[in-house]
Amino acid sequence: MIHKQVINHRQIAWLVFSLLMTGMMISFFRAVIQVAKMDAWFSQIVPACYAILVAYVLSELVHAYPGKNLFEIMFIICGKWIGGFINMIILFYVWMILALDIKGAADFVRISLLPHTPLEIILLVFVLLLMYYGKTSLEVAARVNEIYFPAYFIMCFLLYFLLMNEYSIERLEPILSASLERIFVSNLLPIGVYGNILLFGAFLHASSESRLMFAAMKHGIMIVCLTTTIIVLILLGVMGHIIAGRLNFPIYILVQQIHLTDFLDRVEMVLFSMWFPVFSIKVIVAYLAFLVGVGSFGGQMHYNTYNAPAGCFMVVTSLLAFPKVSDIDQFLSYSFTLYVLIFQVPLLLFLFIAARRKKQKESEILIPKGTKLHRFFRLMVWGGIISIAGCFLTILIGDKIGDKSPAAGIATAIIYIVFLVIGALASYGEMQALNHGKHRLERSTQQEDSR
Repeated sequence: MIHKQVINHRQIAWLVFSLLMTGMMISFFRAVIQVAKMDAWFSQIVPACYAILVAYVLSELVHAYPGKNLFEIMFIICGKWIGGFINMIILFYVWMILALDIKGAADFVRISLLPHTPLEIILLVFVLLLMYYGKTSLEVAARVNEIYFPAYFIMCFLLYFLLMNEYSIERLEPILSASLERIFVSNLLPIGVYGNILLFGAFLHASSESRLMFAAMKHGIMIVCLTTTIIVLILLGVMGHIIAGRLNFPIYILVQQIHLTDFLDRVEMVLFSMWFPVFSIKVIVAYLAFLVGVGSFGGQMHYNTYNAPAGCFMVVTSLLAFPKVSDIDQFLSYSFTLYVLIFQVPLLLFLFIAARRKKQKESEILIPKGTKLHRFFRLMVWGGIISIAGCFLTILIGDKIGDKSPAAGIATAIIYIVFLVIGALASYGEMQALNHGKHRLERSTQQEDSR
């Protein structure tokens, strides 16, 4: 058992955003745009639902095995040898995430910012940063993320206003002109990235309340779904699907199109300074998960014992695994998604059955039934369910519109965005209701103890 860590609901939601969102900002959108063309911005709802299912299974594990992380749970369920074999597969999955992110970030920095610096030096410096945070815990990463997340989140939504003079709705029309098969395939590709939420399995011991943890993770997922949809919408409206589908780093090129004044140049450097720290937090979380997994085999009280060897291992293997930028793009867009579906789906089904079969004590009710807060909570839960269902119905109904008129297409797009906004707000309300109920329960317990 590693040392105690505690992170609150807001930190969980913001870490989910950093974990899922920042990795897609390098080169991932190109493959999605190549498949669905101008309708690529409909590609986030299915992977968001998949990530919510993963979060639900993780919350069930927190309830069934309190104080244990995913690696410890596997040893408990499957024993030393079978559990160790499955943990090795999970470690291989975490290593793939790290290798993709470290090598992808190093290639991006070398090509766009430091063309004369050897790739090995950039990669080594980045890994030294990971090793520095490897001596800490998830709490430190969560607190640092709280500093940079608001600025990065605001930056994502300001892109539309900063690029308003470059934006043209005509580049998106006709909306929903791609077939449902293409839209479905474009929804499958991001599942590999959204599957990164399984990394939180290494930190299940950091949360004591399973229902609040699930609500926080769902809120973070819905924010990612909405923000990514808006960014792809901006990318297509500024560049069109032909140009955006050919760029190695489409978002970086998009930011370069910002022209505020004649004397304010290289705005992308300012925005890059906001993105890189948040992206680093994402890689730090993956690195800490890797250390936790390695430490579970040695029975160490503190996983940072393996920090230095793990850092050296990541430097060498990431260089050998993906020698070219195109290799990273192809693997992340296609092969990684296939691996996640083949590996994660059976694992999650097995863990869900194991958590359900374990005799559990009744979970403590955070919100008493019949209260005003409980009615608000139920309203937010159903609001989230209806909003997700509404997104699917909007795509299906919009596809059945035969004339594909501009007015009908714009109406479909507006309704779809509205449903995503409702889903994000409903998930926030659900999280806050549970948090208020938790605090009320703690206050009442303290009052009874004082008596």
